[in-house]
Amino acid sequence: CIMQQMVIDQSPEDSFPEILAQLVLEPLGMNQSTYQQPLTGEQLLRAATGYLPDGSMTTGKRHTYPEMAAAGLWTTAEDLALFAIELGLSHQGQSNKVLSQSMATHMVSPFIEDFVGMGIFIEQKGQETYLGHGGWDEGFSSELLFHKSKGYGVVVLTNSNHPDFIAELIRSVAQTYQWDEYLPPIYEDQPVPEDELAHISGRYFFSADNLIEVYEEQGQLYLKYLRDDPVALFKVTDTTYVRRHLSRTIQFKEEPETGKLHLVFSPENEEEPTFDHPLMTEDMQVPYEKLMAGAYDEALEEYQKLKEQDPDSRDISEGHLNRLGYQLMGDKQLEVAIQLFTINTILYPEAFNTYDSLAEAYMNNGSKDLAIINYQKSLDLNQDNQNAKDMLAKLGDQS
Repeated sequence: CIMQQMVIDQSPEDSFPEILAQLVLEPLGMNQSTYQQPLTGEQLLRAATGYLPDGSMTTGKRHTYPEMAAAGLWTTAEDLALFAIELGLSHQGQSNKVLSQSMATHMVSPFIEDFVGMGIFIEQKGQETYLGHGGWDEGFSSELLFHKSKGYGVVVLTNSNHPDFIAELIRSVAQTYQWDEYLPPIYEDQPVPEDELAHISGRYFFSADNLIEVYEEQGQLYLKYLRDDPVALFKVTDTTYVRRHLSRTIQFKEEPETGKLHLVFSPENEEEPTFDHPLMTEDMQVPYEKLMAGAYDEALEEYQKLKEQDPDSRDISEGHLNRLGYQLMGDKQLEVAIQLFTINTILYPEAFNTYDSLAEAYMNNGSKDLAIINYQKSLDLNQDNQNAKDMLAKLGDQS
């Protein structure tokens, strides 16, 4: 987006890090930042070492990622704050070192989803709007968060993977500096009677391929989305529950027309609460659960049904399924990742990227012949897929 509105006077030989330095980092005064991969010289000496949640060091101290735009920025908190300040000023028409006011406004406005701008995530807190973006690589996690128009915010960079710590630190900053409407009300935790706990515990439908589980463990109530870590759930009134860092409250109500128990989120605006998340019976499973349970054929059939019923559903989108596959690969669940990537190729047989991802999974699993077949299929669908060309050349050179 930046380069579309600027006259670029770069040589065709200029690298991505060089172009970003000239067009973005240098104009913003981000002198301690670079997209150079891998780091060399003085930059390498100053680079932090990553650590995993168990305290062990990231292999090699830090990874070099090929996705420079998504995972290539080395920066400091002060430099990243300069980016946020400039974006806010550009949006208000007070500066245009990198972006015009129009482009800055596009970045901080909803795009596709209400909570997503162009590279920026949007948090609505009552009448106040906060903007930000998180970062996560193995051994490193971070968060940039700032008010859309009032000029305050915070940057947290850590050389470890502890998102709960980052969230707690941001809340402490918000409380200390009294950020407008950022923090939820302060509640007093109440005990949950045994009969109520038994009544509300269970699995609730969330979307076509996701669910919410409510359960108790060692005296603490938890809420867990299917593919996320659990978060503590606290009872704060006779009928209301909250999560520690979120303002939306939760109730468990019976739908008047059916008498069926639902998990009900408080509406974000002045709308009436909706009954969209019913309690599921024990025999009900979403497709992802069936896949994880080893029922590939059933999972495939369910995904195909979902695509037929609602082809625009996020749960069934090519990109969403691809991301889930990479999550599984990151968790060392290669066989299941291969199955999910295979399902994606069946659902989207003309999408070159699905075969590219499946080939990568086969390659990581040591199945060279299948990797070659799928890289070639990806290349047949898109002759410009340079990654497939490179990987086929690499695999062809192996004995």
